[in-house]
Amino acid sequence: MTVEPQAAARVRCRPIADADLDGLADLLTRGFPAARRQYWTDGFAQWRNLPVVEGVPRYGYVLDGGLGPVGVILLISSQRDGHIISNLSSWYVEPQWRAHSTLLISLATRLRHVTYLNASPAPHTWRTLQAQGFEPYNFGRSAVFALPGRGAVRAAIPDDLPEAQLLRDHRAMGWTSLVVEKDGLVSPFVLKPRRLDKPPAPVMDVMFCRGPEDLRRCAPALAKYFLPRGRLGFLIDGRQPGIAHYVDGKEPRYFKGPWRPILGDLAYTEKVIFG
Repeated sequence: MTVEPQAAARVRCRPIADADLDGLADLLTRGFPAARRQYWTDGFAQWRNLPVVEGVPRYGYVLDGGLGPVGVILLISSQRDGHIISNLSSWYVEPQWRAHSTLLISLATRLRHVTYLNASPAPHTWRTLQAQGFEPYNFGRSAVFALPGRGAVRAAIPDDLPEAQLLRDHRAMGWTSLVVEKDGLVSPFVLKPRRLDKPPAPVMDVMFCRGPEDLRRCAPALAKYFLPRGRLGFLIDGRQPGIAHYVDGKEPRYFKGPWRPILGDLAYTEKVIFG
């Protein structure tokens, strides 16, 4: 398809509205053919139930060519300790409109008080991200193994836990939300099942914790809970000490903004919303 100059002049970048989601599912299916259309529609259905963050777009930005969407960048926003985090996801522009790609990401990342996170950047986008002010904060993952030990693992979510709503939101999406009580401290975790390739082992992928130190402290209690359920360890960003298998270069993540993301915090990102 050839784009006439008059048509190119009409393209505009605007926030995504609910009415755009059906058309965006078609666009994203073309852009990411490894994922079926239902992958996108199911993810949008999950997303609609999540809290709205004031001051940022609900879903992200769309490039509107006048006859429908021709480009998109999704922004999944949440709040943590007063910080706004927006996960950039599924950045795609139809080939004939690629000249507008940088306009799309420039507009999507213009708010200085927001921390922007790219949890799964494709290698061909790394240079563009760096040119836009992004920097890597993770460039590898560890499979952490522990012997069963002390600590009480509970499914009940305490109402006074600061992360109570976060745990409830992720449980509603089908993931495992637990708290571990150990040494007088209560620590929240969101985990989802995953199978490693090397070594081939069923583990739990950490989607949220307060940091790697919290996982290390609670790993024996979590091992006591998950080993009888057939899960042998835990997967988390970064190089972790102890009984861990680290793979460098696995799942790089980039960020831009005032708050450096915590390793082990992938809450409210594409990793949980789209699975």
